[in-house]
Amino acid sequence: MVRNTQQPLIVLADGSTRTVGSQATRNNIMAAKLLSNVLITTLGPRGMDKMLLNTIGDVKITNDGYTILKETEPDHPAAKMIVDLSKTQEEEYGDGTTTVVVLVGELLKQAEKLLDQGVAVSTIIKGFEKAKEKTLEVLDDIAIDADKEELIGIARTSMSGKGSFTNLDSMAEELVTILLNVAENGEIDKDLIKIRKIHGEGTANTEITESVTVDKNVLESEMPKDVRNAKICLLQYPIDARELQNSAKIKLTTPGEYQAYLDKEAAMLEEEVQKIVDAGANVLFNNKKISDLGQHYLTKAGILSAKRVKSGDLERLAKATGGKIVNNIRELTSDDLGEAGHVYEKHVFDNIEYIFVEECKNKGTLNVMVKGSTKHITEQLEQAINDAIGAICQAIKNNKALPGGGASDVAAAKALRKFANTLTDKQQLAVNAYADALEQIPCALAKNAGMDTIDVLTDLLAAQEKSTNMGVNVIKREVCDMKEDKILDSQISKKAIIDSCTEIAGEILRIDDVVASKPATPVGGDMPGTPNPWT
Repeated sequence: MVRNTQQPLIVLADGSTRTVGSQATRNNIMAAKLLSNVLITTLGPRGMDKMLLNTIGDVKITNDGYTILKETEPDHPAAKMIVDLSKTQEEEYGDGTTTVVVLVGELLKQAEKLLDQGVAVSTIIKGFEKAKEKTLEVLDDIAIDADKEELIGIARTSMSGKGSFTNLDSMAEELVTILLNVAENGEIDKDLIKIRKIHGEGTANTEITESVTVDKNVLESEMPKDVRNAKICLLQYPIDARELQNSAKIKLTTPGEYQAYLDKEAAMLEEEVQKIVDAGANVLFNNKKISDLGQHYLTKAGILSAKRVKSGDLERLAKATGGKIVNNIRELTSDDLGEAGHVYEKHVFDNIEYIFVEECKNKGTLNVMVKGSTKHITEQLEQAINDAIGAICQAIKNNKALPGGGASDVAAAKALRKFANTLTDKQQLAVNAYADALEQIPCALAKNAGMDTIDVLTDLLAAQEKSTNMGVNVIKREVCDMKEDKILDSQISKKAIIDSCTEIAGEILRIDDVVASKPATPVGGDMPGTPNPWT
């Protein structure tokens, strides 16, 4: 008798865990569904906010999808994939961060039902891909030309539900007007847009100007505080006595030697300030320190000056004014200077003064001064403005909008059901499942507004027989024409959501093996190892 003495081959490190097959797939789907369930209540103008508390007790109130995920830091690998998707949507398109999480969750929820029916993963993925392509076609067919009025509708839709603007309509109009003014060939440089928050005033006092602001005041009261035809020097160089290097020491034996040292130091600073004067500058923004003596010489030369200017503000000034950031003052020339029509110090609130740089050489600068009574309100309004800017910038690129309120989702869902009837294999089931997932968007909007989702969806499907512009107006609490009500979405952003959500859903479905270097932490439930995205 031959005895098998072979030992099992162990590949994984001690403490590692492995989940394979359908269990791995379902765990990943569960993580996506949990994220979707958390965020779905924040969707739309009537969506709820989330209060987030960090480990040191700071409180943040928001309904922005990416902000919620970023602050709560889900740790499950599938959840991290969705967080990255939300981050990309935030950075590239500004708006739609909640929708991407909700739609991925709904797609995977429908996929799970198909898996229970025995449909293969590959079939589901192929069906989803076909449904995506058909949906993108529908979004092109129902698109609306976006002139200024439509862009205002996009801005208003993006801002509604985020914060409590008392002047939402006028703010949306002002924002679109100024963005159209600074756009060049349909492009807007977001790096030239700065949003600042001021606590203590009403939201109606929010200001939007074509300017670059520096959150510093003029160094000396005797310096000029209003300069026309400014020639701007941008420095990253300390106008201060140099510190000795390598623990070097200067030995002074008499009072005369000490005075001579001080005179030499003063002469050096005066020479450096003279370099600024010789270059022709009448405004100085410095990222480094300026000593009291340096301030004296700058005041004497009549140069409006600010020190310790943030690097981001300095780079924004360089782009806007056409100036160069100089690291060695001895190399400064007139060619390095930026230009602006008007530089002045302005009282912003209480004892806060900012320096405003207007009529810059290069077009595209935008400053938004968000004002609110509390920190939480200004943070919400900042997010609203950010989302609106992103949506408008995208819509300007192709001048196309889509009816909001779930209208485009229902239009695509109806087209998908007709398309599914042309298929003869099980991909038909996947296409119908994709349509079911899209219909959950208007249902979520209606549910968050306290409306009956079944009645809303029934009315919406009937209304879409006449026009694809029909959607859910949660403010009026009825099905309305979204074009007439100016409830619009950016087409580019919506198409990006459809494309990326389908891709991520497919990637998650393809995973059938999860190897973790540390044991997974199971949470409550009947299924062992059910993932908690936040562990």
